[in-house]
Amino acid sequence: MNNVTADLETEVRRLRIRIIGLNPRQLAAAGPNSPPTDVGSMSRRDTIAEALARFSSIGSGGRTVPDLGDQSLADQVVVLIDEGIASTANLPEVQQQARLEQLLDAAVRLRRNLA
Repeated sequence: MNNVTADLETEVRRLRIRIIGLNPRQLAAAGPNSPPTDVGSMSRRDTIAEALARFSSIGSGGRTVPDLGDQSLADQVVVLIDEGIASTANLPEVQQQARLEQLLDAAVRLRRNLA
């Protein structure tokens, strides 16, 4: 296991805890670090949905991510990141490292946006 993989697994644990800890009201509200939009800031729920699409584009061929409800958000994040990690298994080392770094960057960004 390389450092990026270990860092990514740490981020997965952090994200899971952070997302599980959000109640419906907090999910509907914009976080202090939420990305701006034309009409204000994104809700945490929308921020997570955007990150799910990003994780899918990196490691799952951009497949559509279904809306399974608030109770499944943390699980969806974990599954898509794990799938992204698994998708690197047959890649050359340079591409593998680049994909893992993309996943890590997206995971860190999501965690910060949810703060």
